[in-house]
Amino acid sequence: MFEDKLSRIVNNIEGARGCLLIGFDGIPIERVMLEDGFSQMEDVAVELSNLLDDFERLKAYDLGGLNAVSVSMDNVTTLAQIVADEYLLMLILGSEADIERGQNMLRLVAPSVEREIR
Repeated sequence: MFEDKLSRIVNNIEGARGCLLIGFDGIPIERVMLEDGFSQMEDVAVELSNLLDDFERLKAYDLGGLNAVSVSMDNVTTLAQIVADEYLLMLILGSEADIERGQNMLRLVAPSVEREIR
């Protein structure tokens, strides 16, 4: 259902390892991973979705809702864009990838994913 959109993101960013749509509950909806991609991508995404769910509590401070998060580690950067308040569009990038391009691709694709989810 979302495979085309996720593939478009991965295929348009050099250094992308994979992309997935996952619920805040940690249940993956769809994923696209390159053959040489990060083998534990789904496990990392589940851990990050749990972490991002905790960030949702920041709403209590009248800061507004959480829109996007970036987590950088030595070998990978994970970008997460909130979709339809209950899902995360996550992009896993290698250390050589263009992070800004990844953020822009997620922002561009997120509205169409949101329309399909609802």
